[in-house]
Amino acid sequence: MRLRLALALILLSSPAFAQVDDTSAPAPPPVTVSPAEGNWGCVALLDNTKAGLLTIFAGSYGYASATTGSAASGTGAATMGSDGVAFTDGNLTKVGIIKGLVAFDAQGNDTLTLYTPDKPVLSCTPR
Repeated sequence: MRLRLALALILLSSPAFAQVDDTSAPAPPPVTVSPAEGNWGCVALLDNTKAGLLTIFAGSYGYASATTGSAASGTGAATMGSDGVAFTDGNLTKVGIIKGLVAFDAQGNDTLTLYTPDKPVLSCTPR
């Protein structure tokens, strides 16, 4: 009887029967390369006019508006994502642009659409 009990305890404590609850597993690393990285030429979705040039690289961005004296022109910080970028501070956030999402157009080309909290405002293509 003791032998059966000992065997049962050994079997139940073996790794094959133990449940794994590894909450100490490390979180995945942050995204450091994003499809949004690069140089983009942007047009306004409102009237399809040239809006400016956007450069995104390694967690920062620079935007040069086609409109002289625009408050959107300048630099800032960005959080890179696997599907785009989130603008965390700087001139684009001051004018309400909070994120950019990369997708494909009808011809299969990359597009980066910039959004305010309410709507898309700029469409950008690689330069």
